[in-house]
Amino acid sequence: MSNYPEPNLFNISDEQGTSVLNVFNGIYDMYDNLEKVIDIYDYRFPNRFIPIGDDPASNVICLGTKEPYYENIYFWDHEQESENPDDMSNMYFLSSNINEFLDSLYDENE
Repeated sequence: MSNYPEPNLFNISDEQGTSVLNVFNGIYDMYDNLEKVIDIYDYRFPNRFIPIGDDPASNVICLGTKEPYYENIYFWDHEQESENPDDMSNMYFLSSNINEFLDSLYDENE
């Protein structure tokens, strides 16, 4: 499976519009290594999430790891980042789980 998904477009919200899933973070020795990306974003967004992917503007696709967000997929907008990592005002709910998120991806021709 490629780390570069196709189709790769998804809707964030009516207000935020559409974004592009640039890459899924992987577990191999690669630039987008999940462990390295977790270290980069440690203390930048709520600790109930891990960064599983990003868009071309360095925003992050996050997977909830603890209740009440467990298995939910969120979009973290770095341009609205707060100094308080527990502030969720820049987190946008995308789907209830990874399969639902993957099913929501589409091509620009759709």
